[in-house]
Amino acid sequence: MKKMTRIAASAVSALAAMTTFCMQVFAEGEAAAGTADNAAAAPGAGGLLASFLPLVLALVLMWLFLFRPQQKREKEAQKMRDNVRVGDEVCTAGGLVGIVIRITEDTIVIETGGERSKIRVKKWAIHENITQIEEAQAAEKARKAARKTGLAAAGVNTDEKPKKKKSED
Repeated sequence: MKKMTRIAASAVSALAAMTTFCMQVFAEGEAAAGTADNAAAAPGAGGLLASFLPLVLALVLMWLFLFRPQQKREKEAQKMRDNVRVGDEVCTAGGLVGIVIRITEDTIVIETGGERSKIRVKKWAIHENITQIEEAQAAEKARKAARKTGLAAAGVNTDEKPKKKKSED
């Protein structure tokens, strides 16, 4: 949340700077047109472009900083929901934790509690797949261990920190 606030604040400040710049350019163009012999002529396409440029830039920034990351998160969440398997431990958006025992097209039946209560929830309500998270963490540990043993086999010592050299005065 803090990251989104920081991004939105930087987008707003960038938009304000661009708007100020465009207003200065527009004012300079109007001043130049007023001093010319044809002061009664209509403003050119440059004035029209300068007035819509801040709006276009604001829309581009909003898409880059707000909508695009949100779409990426939604795609990842949908992919996680599509990869839920029977036997996975999942957590719903409401905080219920259970083991998946049946999957249908748009619902999932989870078994939870000491009495083995069965609850049917919609797929969109699955907040996280705990089994997938644990598998990803185990795979990361295995990669680190394999890298460490590979470096040890190559004669590189990964346990010791490099010693700082003392400078001689």
